[in-house]
Amino acid sequence: MRVDWRELEKICLLLGCERARIKGDHLVMTRPGMARPVVIKMDSELGEDIVRTNMQTLGIDRKQFEKLLNQVRGGRGGRRKG
Repeated sequence: MRVDWRELEKICLLLGCERARIKGDHLVMTRPGMARPVVIKMDSELGEDIVRTNMQTLGIDRKQFEKLLNQVRGGRGGRRKG
């Protein structure tokens, strides 16, 4: 599954995270109670490994992530065009 960094940022925001800082081409999101911050490479195509690591950090499973992703994408089912 490929995800744009902006989509992952919106998912983090839905889950109560806030932008902590930007360092180089990485966005750092934090939330009280999380063991460590979510680090998002600001790239239009995030790989499966990055997405999976951030799901684990956020404490959500794939089904929850896909539901939030669908919400962020405006209820559209498939991949974004563009």
